[in-house]
Amino acid sequence: MKLTHSLALGALAALIALPASAQGRKPKAAPEQKQEQAQPGKYDKEFPTKATFNLKEINGKPPAGDASLLIDGTLRGSGSSGCNTWSATIYPIKGQKLAMGPVVMTKKQCDAAVMAFEKEYLGILHSGPTWDTQGDTLTVKGPTGTLVFLRSL
Repeated sequence: MKLTHSLALGALAALIALPASAQGRKPKAAPEQKQEQAQPGKYDKEFPTKATFNLKEINGKPPAGDASLLIDGTLRGSGSSGCNTWSATIYPIKGQKLAMGPVVMTKKQCDAAVMAFEKEYLGILHSGPTWDTQGDTLTVKGPTGTLVFLRSL
């Protein structure tokens, strides 16, 4: 009796150790997991990284100073803001929006009009704007204004 019981337990253990396909059953499919959050780099269009854009207009007017925007391959944004240079982490996120971290910039003092332009320019970039490209034109629209850039050569 003990021998029969031991053989039965051994056979059961061997059966459990076999893969589902060897037991004549279909293996259970892993349940699909939904992705709730956007993955980096997964959005409607690919943001044109590694390209420098020069500001052509701000809120429909020519800028009061030279301003530029570059987002490199590591999502580090940088450029000129009229008087000073700046740097910040900028993430293109789902819905063609930009999320911008804290800005680090030089501390030069310039003409009051250029300083006001600089504040407006960086304020638009920092407001969680949407972006779109058409050819060499990059348009950034935020709740505080619109920036239109042209790709630099």
